[in-house]
Amino acid sequence: MRKDIKIKETVKVSLYLDTRRQKDNGTYPVRIRVYDSSTRKARLYTTDFDLTEENFNRIFHTEIGQRLKKEEKEIQTDLLAIESTYKEKAEEFDIFNFEAFEKLFEIKRGDAINVFWHFESLIKEMKESNRFGTALTYESSLKSLKSYLQAKNGKDPKQLHFQEITVKFLESYEAWMTETQQKSSTTVGIYLRALRVILNKAIDLKIIDKEFYPFGKRKYEIPASRNIKKAFNTDQLTKLFQAVPKIEEQEKAKDYWFFSFVCNGMNIKDIVYLKWKNIHDGQIEFVREKTKRTKKAKQKTIQVPLTDFAKSFIEKYGNSDRSKNSYVFPIINDAMSEEEKDLKKRTFTRFINQHLKNLAKDNGLNEDVSTYWARHSFATKAIRDGASLENVRELLDHEDLKTTMNYFAGFEDKTKKDLLENITDFMRK
Repeated sequence: MRKDIKIKETVKVSLYLDTRRQKDNGTYPVRIRVYDSSTRKARLYTTDFDLTEENFNRIFHTEIGQRLKKEEKEIQTDLLAIESTYKEKAEEFDIFNFEAFEKLFEIKRGDAINVFWHFESLIKEMKESNRFGTALTYESSLKSLKSYLQAKNGKDPKQLHFQEITVKFLESYEAWMTETQQKSSTTVGIYLRALRVILNKAIDLKIIDKEFYPFGKRKYEIPASRNIKKAFNTDQLTKLFQAVPKIEEQEKAKDYWFFSFVCNGMNIKDIVYLKWKNIHDGQIEFVREKTKRTKKAKQKTIQVPLTDFAKSFIEKYGNSDRSKNSYVFPIINDAMSEEEKDLKKRTFTRFINQHLKNLAKDNGLNEDVSTYWARHSFATKAIRDGASLENVRELLDHEDLKTTMNYFAGFEDKTKKDLLENITDFMRK
């Protein structure tokens, strides 16, 4: 039993009395029926209304001049409004798709325009797909936005509507972050790129119109991160390598840092997740954890020859259980959940950073050093020692040379001077 609205000829939206199963009180559930003639498929969606056949026919098949009771009129108005909502959503598609259509209705009324809800929803998705690091970034961004609104309005914000995200809002937030909170433009950029993702998803879901998008040229431009060169030169690397640790923790942090360095600047996460099956024939073979979520066609197996230092490091710190599927280092194990593994990885990274900074400070080196510096230092030394950008790009598993250039700390002054001397040597003849 249906009342139909046709949309773009291919999709039909109906109020449908589902008479397949009668309820104890003699009523049947009223549903929304959506039929796609292009695929010849129909789906039913629930409403909060139950009616008898007599009531349904009376309300929606009323003869001209027949009056409805007040209660019946209210039911008619409410159900027609629901039907109209489904119709409007269906009309948003040039090519109708049930999956995308249903995604629009996962969002409760009111939540659809609430930026906070979309943040929380995306964070939940990230955690479910084991993207805990990215989820933490989005949680920090959300917390920062709430703190800004609380400082601005003097009360704990419950929601932030998409229409409030204007150029003026973003400029005010940036000023608050850099001036009041003393945060760097890099941090502002990280948080606002997360917000931009939320807005882009809202546009894809047709929640907001592109016309009101506040980011871009002649609108608000997210501050570019300062490309601070995180690399030691050869003399500094020598000094760090020869530094004598004061405590065992410093020795361990230093060893892991240099293991990362000699393994093509391997990320700490990749070190933590290494298994014995990845080590054979005098080399390490692995797929970066960072790329495991990408399509298999884009995943690349990285091969790292084992140096004498790497071999002795593995002997020193490796697990005694050397079965193929066991982890090489005693940091995580398979009894842990993915979230627990991620927490262990982050805790261990902090351990390395903390003790390496102290070691660097004790030896007159830059105490801002971190695990990232191993990767940047490897790239910089390789290029300064004559390796081509293309070779280094391949060793680091970068998709493009631009990314590799961001890791390169530039040539030293002496190298520049020697190059200029060589170029102008004809002038001295």
